Order: sequence, then structure tokens, then C-alpha cells
Amino acid sequence: MMQFCDTPAGKPSGIQFYCLLILLDIAVCLDEMLVPGAVKVRDTAIIPCNKTCNGDLSWKLRTKNEELDVLRCVQGTCREGDTFKSRASLSKNQTGNLSLKLNPVLYNDEGWYTASCDSASLCNFHLEVFVPTSVNTLIRGNVTLPCYARTEKKIADDAVNIFWKKDDQTVLEVQKGITKYGSGFTGRASVSLHHYKDGDLSLTILWVTTSDKGLYRCYHNTEEEHGHPGAVTLNVTALQKFCAKKFGDNLTLDLFGSDPVTVTFTGSTETPVCSVMGNNAKCSPEYTNRVSAINSTLVLGGLTPSDSGVFTVKDKMGEVICIVTVEVPSTGVAQRNCYVSLSVLIGFVVICICLYFWYKSQATEISFYSNEEETTYLSVRDPSREPASIGLSQQETSPNISGEVDIYARTPVEETMPMMVTNEKPDNNEEEESKLLLE
Repeated sequence: MMQFCDTPAGKPSGIQFYCLLILLDIAVCLDEMLVPGAVKVRDTAIIPCNKTCNGDLSWKLRTKNEELDVLRCVQGTCREGDTFKSRASLSKNQTGNLSLKLNPVLYNDEGWYTASCDSASLCNFHLEVFVPTSVNTLIRGNVTLPCYARTEKKIADDAVNIFWKKDDQTVLEVQKGITKYGSGFTGRASVSLHHYKDGDLSLTILWVTTSDKGLYRCYHNTEEEHGHPGAVTLNVTALQKFCAKKFGDNLTLDLFGSDPVTVTFTGSTETPVCSVMGNNAKCSPEYTNRVSAINSTLVLGGLTPSDSGVFTVKDKMGEVICIVTVEVPSTGVAQRNCYVSLSVLIGFVVICICLYFWYKSQATEISFYSNEEETTYLSVRDPSREPASIGLSQQETSPNISGEVDIYARTPVEETMPMMVTNEKPDNNEEEESKLLLE
């Protein structure tokens, strides 16, 4: 065929022009065949075909073991194949009116899709279906995304081919021992050529940011195949911190190099604090004179108890980067609570002392009243009812029946008082005793 198209130099003939058109069509077809498409299982896939067809349209799936009818359209009426019932249709959102839409995609839908018009081939597209694993990491951390494949153990470094993509953008590419990086991954993404010989194509990313999250796919090329042995969904979690501050301290919020960012504060409600672009910060009136933006940080000065709450840092997409919970205790409140506690203690002690002295005074008063009542009672007793005592002690003249001594008896009459004279003649014994007494 090349000999047929090879003609002497000069003005191109009609045959040459026709050959150029054929070669161009083949190049376009080959380009479509070499573009891989990958979709996650259960998602929607659009298989492009920017051509037109005035006849009968047919879409087929070719795998290693079989060929299946996907969709057939005759005179504007389309019917799905048996294994694509209610899942295959023409996509109306694409420029080409022959693009195929699959929803949802099943795992066994992987393979080569071919569009034909009246048995003439129009488009070819290879669809890859994967089930991604999930990896979680904190912002600013380091993470390794796993990927494994069958590789040659003795392959030379300049023969290694590795290709990592993130959401259809290049992350890292190794071809013939030369590594190229996608935008934003230079110096942060890496693979090991030594581990590649062991079947390990894992990707390591340093200093992870929120923009790194997404779907990553791993490819490797050999002479026999082009495949994607790995697919990983990277989730980046916001950093959470707790800060206990004193009255008047400063709070430094890390913006993690994101530009721009917004900072909000949540106390009873969420309120805006600042919007930061570089070292320029536009802040709410209550924060304007308290903040400064320096080297991807926002410094809030003069903390007060009203700053106790949650500060949230978000990137330009509204994704949360950092959550900082701040607690600023009130010094006045603490002192007041201390004073109240001390006052209560002192009051309790004073009450106890007062109760003690009151009890003592009551006991003394009761004793005094008891003695006074006894004295008053004795002072009003009838003296005529007391026995006379002449020359004898009160105990002898007024013996106590119970045998107890009357402590309230009056002083006995002196013995020198004259004796009473009686008309009776005393006995001899009595006379002698009287004499003795008179002597």
C-alpha cells in the first residue's frame, strides 16, 4: 500500500490526497484506541464516538473470550443486548451523537467497545473497570498508595515504565528510567525502581494537602500488556487541635500553605473571622485590629474568654483544613469563685463559734436560775415551824429523817443562853448534870 501511495514528487494527485485521508483516519482511530478510559464499578461511563451514521448503528463489546451486543439502533429505534438491559443508551450530552452511555457499570463490563455503521467500523475504545481501595491520612502527613503488578525481576532500570494518574491528571511518570512529575507533585511524589522489580509500584506522597485527595490509578507498560493493577481513593482528614490559653495570650492558626483560605469561629453560632490571601487578611470588624497574616499563619492576639470556642480553617473549595478548639478561662470568675468559697468557709466557722458560746451561756443561765430559785424558796420558809434549840446543835434539835444534813440550817444558839426554869424537881442525876453545866 505504501508503494501505491509513493509517487514522484510534485503536485499531489487525487490518489495521493485520498491516501492522506485514509492515513489520517487510521491515525485518529489508533489514537482513540490508545486512550484508556477507567471508571469505578457502579459509576456511569461515557464511551465517546464523535462520528455520524446514516445507517444502522451497532455497539459491541469484545473481551478475551467473547463478543457481546451492547446496543443496536435501526431507524432511530435502539435495543440493548441481553447483558446490558436497562443500562445502555446513546449519550445525548456528548458532542458526538453516537457516544455510548453505561449506567451503572458492572465489573465485567471491562473490554474493547466498537461502534459500527452498516458494518463499517467507526470508533474503538477500551474501558477499564476498577474497585478502588481507600487510604486515609491527616493533612501534612506522609502517605503511601499501594499498587502491585506482575513485573520482571531482572528488568533494567531504563526499561521500567510506571504511570500514576489522579483524576485524569499526571502525578508521576517513569519512562526508560527518567521520572517526570505532574503539577504540584515535584519533590513530593516518588516510586522505587528497586521495589518495582519485586512487583511493588506503590506511590509515596509527602506533605499531603487537601488538594491531594481524590482517585489515583496506577499503570505499568510491558511488551505484552498495558494495565492498571491498582486504584486508590485518598481521603485527607482535617487536623484537630485543642489549645488551653490564658487571658491576653496569642493564638496562631496554621493555614497549611493553602491560598486563599477562610477562617470562621463557632461559639453559640458560626461567624466569619478572616479571608486570607497570601499575607493579606480581610477580617470582620471585631477582629480587624487583632489579627495579622504571616507566612501562612493567622495570629489572633489579646485572647479573652469570649474567644473560647472552635476556629475552623477552610480552603478555597470549602474543605476543612484544620479545626482548633480554644479555651480561655476568665480570671475574674475564678477569683470570684475563690472568694465565694472562702466567704462560705469563714461564715461557717463564725456560725459554729456563735453556737458554741450561745450554748455555754444558756447552760450558765440555767444553773444561775436554779440556784436563785432554791435560795428564794428557802428565804420564804416559815421560821415558827423550825424547832427551838437551847444549848444543843441544830442537828440534835432538828434531826433529818432521811439522815441527810440540812445545808440550809441557821447558826446554832450559843450555849451561854440562860436555861429555862421549871417547877419540877429534878432528879439527882439531872441535878448533878445541871451543876456541872453551870460550873
